[in-house]
Amino acid sequence: MKRRHCDWGFTLLEVIMTFVLFAIVGTVAVSYFTKGITRTDIPVTQLQTDASLQLVLENMIADKTTNTTFNTNLVAFCSNLGTINATQNTYGSGSNYIVTQKDFVCPSANTFVTNSNSNQFLLVTIKPSTTSGVSLTYLFSSTAGNCNIAGGS
Repeated sequence: MKRRHCDWGFTLLEVIMTFVLFAIVGTVAVSYFTKGITRTDIPVTQLQTDASLQLVLENMIADKTTNTTFNTNLVAFCSNLGTINATQNTYGSGSNYIVTQKDFVCPSANTFVTNSNSNQFLLVTIKPSTTSGVSLTYLFSSTAGNCNIAGGS
């Protein structure tokens, strides 16, 4: 009886080299993609912050629009917005925000100038925190009153 030798299949050396090659490629791939995977929450967090600021501003606009006193009296609306640079949640529906600017402004020579005597336009800027670079600014207008440019500074 004669034994037949089969030439198909892999040698132990070929199998070991294949595993080593896959390990090297896997190590390179993991080290390359790890930074991207661990930082994927940053855009989501920024989007949540932007959405909460947008909700605050929408609530401010809705309050000003629905309240007839605020439509004609921006001074009352300004005082209702709260203190500048203080953490607030009146319009935030549970999320905190900070009003960083509340200025009465008047149009003058295609620009807006700060004018405390005016009750026509109110410029409001909000941020999620004092250290955040994200902010939203909105220009509220009154249905009554006029802009007193002479009192501008």
